[in-house]
Amino acid sequence: MMKPLCAVLAAASLMAVAAPAFAGDDDAMKARVSRRVDQVFAKLDADGDGRISKAEAEKGPKMSKAFDRVDADHDGFVSRAEMSAAVERRMARAQQRKQAAPGSQAPGATPAS
Repeated sequence: MMKPLCAVLAAASLMAVAAPAFAGDDDAMKARVSRRVDQVFAKLDADGDGRISKAEAEKGPKMSKAFDRVDADHDGFVSRAEMSAAVERRMARAQQRKQAAPGSQAPGATPAS
């Protein structure tokens, strides 16, 4: 009975120590997403209305191709919220590919001997 309890307590304490490190990663990702969204809107939102129309999106080749996927509510405009969600998904996929690549390892991990 004591061994399982000790294992659970040990795992919980490790998670408590590791959680702030992941929270920092989350904050850094949110900052990167925000910067990227600001860059896209500065470049493409010509009329400054806080949304990108399909016509405005044509000024950016990537946005032009992805417009229909990013426009989640299909109203003909990409809002900052839709853009943020799309950028977050893209960054998450890139991170997954990076972690799945041969020879990659978790941050802070040491190579096996």
